[in-house]
Amino acid sequence: MNRVRRRSVAWTSLAAVCIFTTAASQTAGALRDGQHDFDFDLGKWKTHSSRLLHPLTGSKNWVDMDGVTVVKEIWGGRANLAEFKADGPAGPIELLSLRWYNPTAHQWYLDFATPGVGVLGIPGVGEFRNGRGDFYDQESIGGKSILVRFSIWGITPNTAQSEQAFSADGGATWEVNWVNHYTRDSSP
Repeated sequence: MNRVRRRSVAWTSLAAVCIFTTAASQTAGALRDGQHDFDFDLGKWKTHSSRLLHPLTGSKNWVDMDGVTVVKEIWGGRANLAEFKADGPAGPIELLSLRWYNPTAHQWYLDFATPGVGVLGIPGVGEFRNGRGDFYDQESIGGKSILVRFSIWGITPNTAQSEQAFSADGGATWEVNWVNHYTRDSSP
């Protein structure tokens, strides 16, 4: 399947997830204004990450790394830019995450890039409910259509946790492949 077709399939599937998520929110009552849901994340964080080296292969080979995440506000809190830098046994890694709020859909869009690729990917779409944010997209990994979930929870003024998980069976099961533990860093 060519790249344009894969993106079309991914966006169609992602649109279905977004419609379902928005419809579920609407049936629970009026849409909630979540434009400041990421305010907790602004600032500098010490980040301990564990990454599964070969997701969706049955691998149990994890590597740990320590680094720093810096999150800067954009658009008065309705968007932000997170920069992650870490080092570990598998070498250094840098990630950039652009997160922006859609006030019409009442949902957040999260997108990631690395300096080695230099291209933003397919944004995950979702929202925060009951202290947890879940964001979903669909990507082609190893020639297979995979659902991707990025979740954030355990949010306090000085700690938080996030993880990424893949599902190769339409969301029936999930394999966690990246776990982050954040501790606020008060150093300059």
